[in-house]
Amino acid sequence: MFATLARGVVRHPWWTIGAWLIVAVLVGVFGPGLSSSNDQSEFLPAHYGSVQAGKVQDAAFAESGGGSAGTFVVQRRDGAALTSDDQQLVERIAGQLRDKAIPHVTDVQAGKETVSQNGLVQLLQATVDGQQSDPGTQEAGRALRAAAAPLFDGTALKAGMTGDVGIVIDAEDAFASAEQVIALATIVLIIVLQLLIFRSPIAALLPMVTIGALVFVSIKLIGIAQRIFNLTAEQSVTVWVTVVLFGVGTDYLLFLLFRYRERLRAGEEPRTALIHATARVAKVITSAGAAIVIAFSTLAFSSFGSFKAQGPALAIAVAATVITALTLLPAVVSLLGPKVFWPSKSWQREPAARTSAKLSNLIVGRAGLLSAAAFVVLALLSLGGLRFQASYDYNAGLPQNTESAIALKDLQRGFPVGALNPTSALLVSDDKQPLDQAAVDGFRSKLAEVAGVGQAGPAEYGADRTVAKISLLLDHDSGSPQAVDTVADVLRPAADRAAPAGTHALLGGPTATFADIRSAVNRDYSVVFPLAAVLTALVLLALLRSVVAAVLLMVLVGLSYLATLGASVLVMQEGLGKDGIIFNVPIFMYLFVVAIGTDYNILIVDRLRDETREGRSPREAARLAIRRTGPTAVAAAVILAGTFSSLMLAGVSLLAEMGFAVAVGILISAVLVSSLLVPALTVLMGRAFWWPSRIAATTAGPEADPAPADPAPADAGDAADDGLTKQQAVASAETGDRR
Repeated sequence: MFATLARGVVRHPWWTIGAWLIVAVLVGVFGPGLSSSNDQSEFLPAHYGSVQAGKVQDAAFAESGGGSAGTFVVQRRDGAALTSDDQQLVERIAGQLRDKAIPHVTDVQAGKETVSQNGLVQLLQATVDGQQSDPGTQEAGRALRAAAAPLFDGTALKAGMTGDVGIVIDAEDAFASAEQVIALATIVLIIVLQLLIFRSPIAALLPMVTIGALVFVSIKLIGIAQRIFNLTAEQSVTVWVTVVLFGVGTDYLLFLLFRYRERLRAGEEPRTALIHATARVAKVITSAGAAIVIAFSTLAFSSFGSFKAQGPALAIAVAATVITALTLLPAVVSLLGPKVFWPSKSWQREPAARTSAKLSNLIVGRAGLLSAAAFVVLALLSLGGLRFQASYDYNAGLPQNTESAIALKDLQRGFPVGALNPTSALLVSDDKQPLDQAAVDGFRSKLAEVAGVGQAGPAEYGADRTVAKISLLLDHDSGSPQAVDTVADVLRPAADRAAPAGTHALLGGPTATFADIRSAVNRDYSVVFPLAAVLTALVLLALLRSVVAAVLLMVLVGLSYLATLGASVLVMQEGLGKDGIIFNVPIFMYLFVVAIGTDYNILIVDRLRDETREGRSPREAARLAIRRTGPTAVAAAVILAGTFSSLMLAGVSLLAEMGFAVAVGILISAVLVSSLLVPALTVLMGRAFWWPSRIAATTAGPEADPAPADPAPADAGDAADDGLTKQQAVASAETGDRR
């Protein structure tokens, strides 16, 4: 099948490219844009308490404005306390903003009650009639900022807007800026690394053209899927798609070009060499891509909406990448031929490969010792994961030089840290009868005594007095692990116990939402982790037909993940002194390490099996696999890790933490596991590694390794090209590559 596909694509490149252009045009014209949001509450299922609290609050207090808040933090430029004239000026400015009748702005208020007790800060509060992720809300926020700025010019006061509206505007801008920075960094990095590897500007620019077009098509395809299944992803989805496609797509191009160059060096005619190379890497790319697609598709079984949307989105992107790698990339290379390596002439001669030869001899000769050392390193790194803490503070993850971040810090000069994000305790009548005030006061008093609650505001009542709302200010920031623990483990049970007979309590607000997200994510971990592992193992089993190999590889992938998590905790949490790592980093880290780590395992094990089929001993097969495929895996890993490292330049903690974690995981998987542990284990286990497959038992040569040195000079060994003569290779390519 792969050989037939390879012949068709290589012999008819213009038909292949034309079909791609037609698809790109159709998708570009009819495909919608992506649907994204930064409001975490939108991703929770309806049965969670914070979601129910939000619905009750919106219904009971609709007349009080509802919607989203844009809060201006006002203070004197000299840092002194506000005078009475200053406060009156703030009230006049509030009136002027009201008079402007900005669309979607329902109210603007300021008064003595919004002045802090120490007199250093006054709040000017605007209410917008939509959710924070609505385009109209963001437009209103930008208009408020633009209208307020000149009103404070020339005065002794300064103001900055924060709150729901200000934060979401700055988040939108931060992610837009991050996309540009990451795209530029990724492109530059890939071009530089490709130049270093192939010394050819054509090979360096090839992924820019092909994968650049793929990014456009994939985003449109994801938009179509979102419309069909009514899904919304986080704002970072475009960043992830760009990084994953450029990284994985360039990896698959490397697989093809390395194999193509190898066949050219073996003396094959260019078209035959490309057919042979495409057919051989097609199996690896399809299996590796299937592992990634399956891993990300498991997120469709998540309860948390962000995972449910983002996982399949990445799966669609990777599936498109696999198709591109099997069709468009070889079609373009077919038109270029060996000129793809121009002006380098290295494809015409086999390098000495002294370094890889020495490395292969070392790994094979010291397989036991190096394996033990690698396991120790993985185990030690894994210990760091025991200190993992999840953080839900997205605001702290945004750039701290934005207006909303600066205003939030200024707010704390006069108000508690949780003033803008109080936890709402709702007391709801079960029989729709008005609540008794004494009972509500007793409920409030009990909540005020709960550890971790700094202040309980007066009760507010809905229009029919069947709902009472009490605003609670916590002792910690709303997204911190301490605040989430307080709400989930202490406050919510206390509220349930304190609710009088005939009523029930609900907790709303950001921290309650984060507590429910933690529950949803923990549930999803228990489903996604084992499901992804089992399905990936089945892919390995189908490819290798070896239970032992599949199980061992999955164990190694699991160790890679634990080591990656531990390294991330030691650097990002302990080293940088953060309260925790953003909560969704571990699950995406797991999927990337499982899926992409499996890519490199498939690449090296497929070569090991091929060498074994040619009758070589396990030691000899390992030597040749390390020499010929190890450099491919390492080069691909460096490029992919580099693309993810570009996320660290974005200025957004979520992206920086994910970029660091995945980059480390990729390097651990490719260098420590795939290039060292896997071939070393095949040396130590011999034929048992392939059980119950009969490949090694029936076709392998003698177990004994005739000599500890490299079996042949580099030129002779590579000219033989995996044990095939030039004539055998040509025949294999032309008859469908039946090996």
